Amino acid sequence: MSKVVVYRPVDGITLNTEIEYLLNEDDSVMMFDSEEQAKIWLAMQGITEEELFVMTFLESCGTCKRCGGPLFPSLLKKEGYTYQCFTCDEDFYAFEQND
Repeated sequence: MSKVVVYRPVDGITLNTEIEYLLNEDDSVMMFDSEEQAKIWLAMQGITEEELFVMTFLESCGTCKRCGGPLFPSLLKKEGYTYQCFTCDEDFYAFEQND
């Protein structure tokens, strides 16, 4: 089953090129079972439609070979990484995850 993480430009300001992920109380990236579940949780936290508009929902694309956690497309394309795993906090090149 795929997982979903949520990110937005820092402080929700779309001119910011840096992003921030939705974190849980342990400061690790919060994962949801679906985009719909994430939106419901955000609404329960008082997030407005305007705030929701600048958020991006990123769906997992596989399983990390290192830890078995969900693997996500990397947003660090400039560094050549293809995948990232928030569970083991690692970035991977395509050859490290593809058979």
